[in-house]
Amino acid sequence: MHLPRAVSAVALVSLFGIGCGEPLPGAEGKATPQVAPEVLSQSSALSTTIYNGYPVTVSGGLGSVQTFHLVNPAPAAKLSVTLRGSSGDADLYVKRYAEPTFFDYDCLSDSVGSTENCVYTTGVEDDQSYYVLVYGYEPFSNVTLLAYYSNPLALATPVTTSINQLSRKVYEVDVPAGKKRLQVTATQSFNQSGQFKLYVRQGSAPEVPNAVDCTTDSTTLPAVCALVDPVAGKAYVMVEGVSNTASLNLRVDVLTK
Repeated sequence: MHLPRAVSAVALVSLFGIGCGEPLPGAEGKATPQVAPEVLSQSSALSTTIYNGYPVTVSGGLGSVQTFHLVNPAPAAKLSVTLRGSSGDADLYVKRYAEPTFFDYDCLSDSVGSTENCVYTTGVEDDQSYYVLVYGYEPFSNVTLLAYYSNPLALATPVTTSINQLSRKVYEVDVPAGKKRLQVTATQSFNQSGQFKLYVRQGSAPEVPNAVDCTTDSTTLPAVCALVDPVAGKAYVMVEGVSNTASLNLRVDVLTK
């Protein structure tokens, strides 16, 4: 029996450290999809590989099924899988180690519309596989699917990191209320080298290149991204490697003026 979404999310958080976004009004109790097994099998055979921090645009018709595969390259504090879009109604199913079905999944996010969230907050270890299923509850178009691993970054605390070419790392920052400026600074010491890009976004992880609040790169150091009157809550910092390997120091500050 398919549990109402509000009930299943609570159970997942308590048992597995996995959560889903809160449903919008009227989202609870969506009927379990009825899809022919051969459709699921065909979707599985055509599964698309997705990469950490790289958004994918997805469209589909009523009853459509699309599957995706993500591999974790390193341990992380959190894995977030999100759908963001204003067209139609797409639902999100995620499972670790095996492809989800409509009855077997770690997380189901099936709010009204195409804004969905599935989050793993424990057990995100090295070289684990995650599988994502996007289902067309109604036709939908140009919805962004983004999977990314993230780690917390404390304010005013420098972090040294390195990153390979075309790889992306995401950091989460808690921004307090009443601040006038959020400033992200990347520097390189005398023993550090390599080229990188820096992206900052409030509220959600950057969806490069379309949904970014600020961007800079290593052509001029220090590389600084500053946001005026930041909103209290989460801000996300993404570092992308441009050369074979880049190493840098990263720091986030909030200022009162």
